[in-house]
Amino acid sequence: MHVVKFGEGYEQRRSSGLNSDLKIYEVTIKVSRDDAYALEAFLSRHGGVSAFLWTPPYVHRQIRVVCRKWKSKVGMLNTDFTATFNQVIY
Repeated sequence: MHVVKFGEGYEQRRSSGLNSDLKIYEVTIKVSRDDAYALEAFLSRHGGVSAFLWTPPYVHRQIRVVCRKWKSKVGMLNTDFTATFNQVIY
């Protein structure tokens, strides 16, 4: 979004580009320790470059996202992944 500010608090806004409403999601995924290996391999295999389909909360259609960064916290029974999903257009 481009914003031009004028005096007395007025401003003009316009979107920047055709796909200016791409979303970014901060997600937490809790999986069993056995499934953690598969999820780690999936994210590593896509490497933040290859997009995959994902269904966001409160939306009834899949979107394409990339995951450039994630971290995991290993517990006794489960592993919690925190990841950032960026919507992309193909």
